[in-house]
Amino acid sequence: MLEFHLGWGIILLTLSSGVFFLMIISLKPNWPLTYSVILLSLLIFLWLTFTAQSFIGFYIFFECSLIPTVILILGWGYQPERLPASYYFLFYTLLSSLPLLFVIVTHTSIYSSSILQFWDDFSDSMIFLLVILPFLVKLPIYFTHIWLPSAHVEAPVTGSMVLAAILLKLGGYGLYLVQGLNMYSETAVMSICMLGGIYSCLICLRQSDVKSLIAYSSVAHMSFVILATLMSGYYLNISSILMMVSHGICSSGLFYLSYMFYTRIWSRSFLLTRSTISLLPYLCFWWLGLSFFNMGLPPSANFFSEMYFFIGVFSLDWLMVALSGILCFFSSCYCVYLYSSTSHGESLYISSWLDYSLREYLISSAHFIPLLGIIFL
Repeated sequence: MLEFHLGWGIILLTLSSGVFFLMIISLKPNWPLTYSVILLSLLIFLWLTFTAQSFIGFYIFFECSLIPTVILILGWGYQPERLPASYYFLFYTLLSSLPLLFVIVTHTSIYSSSILQFWDDFSDSMIFLLVILPFLVKLPIYFTHIWLPSAHVEAPVTGSMVLAAILLKLGGYGLYLVQGLNMYSETAVMSICMLGGIYSCLICLRQSDVKSLIAYSSVAHMSFVILATLMSGYYLNISSILMMVSHGICSSGLFYLSYMFYTRIWSRSFLLTRSTISLLPYLCFWWLGLSFFNMGLPPSANFFSEMYFFIGVFSLDWLMVALSGILCFFSSCYCVYLYSSTSHGESLYISSWLDYSLREYLISSAHFIPLLGIIFL
């Protein structure tokens, strides 16, 4: 258990470092020095979170990562709605952590306890459901997901990249540290997670904003992570970490490509981004590749994560297998909808944009190549 816990930390630290390098070169912001300091502070908090050995340190750094993210949204967001989006982000994440703070205050013994020992103390108690609530909100589980699309839509491209690639994985990392729930709590959380994931896929099919669709798709993908970590098992543990890494890279790439659309068309609406395959052919090549990876087509990392998930679930619950199959089907539907609605159709423009920069080639390739490399690991 301890070795697997350390493996999670190393993998997520590597993912954090790679994404932050891409964040630094992906945007030319106002006040570049302040921007760099905020990114560096966020990276430091994430490193301290993934390497924390005591629970009190893990909680402090887990919550401190909110501050630089909110500053990114407020300082470099595009629309006036970034203020209520920041309120949503803070309200949901801080309010959900209050039960966990109560446990910390009332159980002074955890100050000297390791993370794994702390979870063992509450593995058979209903209070454990309140303890894991901040991790469920962070992922997020359905009914607590409202903050995610609003924060993504209003955040700058770097804010969306770090939210999708790293900050959601904080919830999965904390949830993995759970040693087990009682049967009532486990069934309730898993039912909400699965049905909410299916409904999130249906919401994706009704979106008219590219960035909003990608944000809602994260809710559906993280449903697999929640289910795999709660049900636990060798294959399910592999599925959860593989899904988190592949989703982190893929969703970060999709958000960056949507930003490239936006800088040329100045709109994220599907009505205005049609037929970009003739206007931006190289961009649509990466768009197609990342959509395939996000869909879980073989031999992508998402495909193997879903395959390991079904192998682990087959021996536990046949109803969960059927619902997971429905979730996979609808997730493929919105990926096809995302690509076809932006790349095909009648264009409203008569000219092509060929002003690609080396920086855009580098960042797009840096999202695509690691996903190919994971296949051969």
